[in-house]
Amino acid sequence: MRNQIEAIVQTLNGNPAFAYGTHAELNTLADDITFPCVFLYPLQPIEVSPQVNGSVDNMFTVYMEFLLKTDFGQFTAENETYISQALQMANQFVVKASKYREGEGRYFRVKAGQKAKCVPVYNKFDVNTTGIGLTIALSAMYFDAF
Repeated sequence: MRNQIEAIVQTLNGNPAFAYGTHAELNTLADDITFPCVFLYPLQPIEVSPQVNGSVDNMFTVYMEFLLKTDFGQFTAENETYISQALQMANQFVVKASKYREGEGRYFRVKAGQKAKCVPVYNKFDVNTTGIGLTIALSAMYFDAF
């Protein structure tokens, strides 16, 4: 799952860097990474759903942050430009995730009308960053029948 999400991130405008880990790990990685950046946190929970055709669907709750580097001491109002840029990256990620292909078909199922939650993120990590936190449920498609 992490590899598929990273592959999608690599296609986003602005060529954001990608990192995966816990909050503490990402805080350390943020010191040396280039921005803009997309941080993916460990997936939880994972919903496993048996289907009538003998296959199993997996629904992943994904939390990721689309971040840009900002200066210390900036007021929240001065960061709105960064929030707007990060929101554009998050929107682009959702669109590209719904079209991402691996093998014969789409890898993720993103249903029309399914809501994802975005919240502004200010002054995150030791290196100062601002952006958007995105929580979205992604259903993996084309799992083998057991």
